[in-house]
Amino acid sequence: MKHISTFCLSIAMSLGALSAGAQGSGDPGLSAIGGLRSGAALAFDEETYENDRVELNLGHTMAKGERDVVINMPHAAVRIPLHEHGYLDTRLPFYATRGELAKIGGIGDLTVAYTHFLPYADGFSWQFTGGVELGLTNASLTDGKGRGLPMVYQPGQGSTDLILGASGQYKDFVSFAVGYQQPIIRYNGNDYLRSSPINELGYSNADYPLSRQLYRNGDLMLRVEGHLTGTRAGISAGPLVFYHLRNDLYLDINNNYRESFDSKGFTMNLAGSAFYRMGRYGQWKVGVYGAVPIAERDFYPDGTSRQWLIMPNISYFFGQDALLFE
Repeated sequence: MKHISTFCLSIAMSLGALSAGAQGSGDPGLSAIGGLRSGAALAFDEETYENDRVELNLGHTMAKGERDVVINMPHAAVRIPLHEHGYLDTRLPFYATRGELAKIGGIGDLTVAYTHFLPYADGFSWQFTGGVELGLTNASLTDGKGRGLPMVYQPGQGSTDLILGASGQYKDFVSFAVGYQQPIIRYNGNDYLRSSPINELGYSNADYPLSRQLYRNGDLMLRVEGHLTGTRAGISAGPLVFYHLRNDLYLDINNNYRESFDSKGFTMNLAGSAFYRMGRYGQWKVGVYGAVPIAERDFYPDGTSRQWLIMPNISYFFGQDALLFE
């Protein structure tokens, strides 16, 4: 078993104790796909990587958003190797929320990405990811009485986004990833505005950022993880950081776009994950991922603020034929 510092291990164990992937506060989605995801370079043994096998992953994210909105987000993800040095990654969530304004759900945004990885050399492995997050809704769900709901209640962002990124890992010790997500086609039809005459008192709460026909801007991501891994099990932990590049815009009651001040800036999460392999070939893997924010920007008009999140998940690897355990 490979070793890193006791500090990283204690962080990851603390997250597990929280009963705490998409995958952190301020995350528009890029940290859950391709080489940008947690544990993107895990191996079965010294010769075979997980990315060499077809993987079906099922998970369920549980989180708490602004104003204690409860978020449940089951997902299905499929990873398919296309050739010796590349794989296709797809992920589709279902989004369900429950809060003071409504109980509502719907299909989330579909993410599709291709990742190319370079042969392992000099202790390093490298991955390069490019893809899109396809918004399958226009973020205009209401409470059933015609009242627009804030973005935290919406299953999608109402845009199609470009995702680009790269990641590297040094042996089994430490990895890092950098990514960029930018809306390229916007069709957000959200109608949440606090001053609407049909709103009840709860709808006017200033904790819900204004988001009518939200014009969302791009995000940068940085992930750094320390790893303690073996053939049977492993654990990882480290910071997950997002920087929202510019203030978002919203349409006011006079149909003029206004700037949502203090919506740009940094969000830093403390994130960790753990996994355990089952079956003689290690073809089954159960895991848990968790994150809590330790520094946040003031406003999240896109509804991505999270007080905490936890995601248990299970994977099956097709075609894994190397005997790992007696």
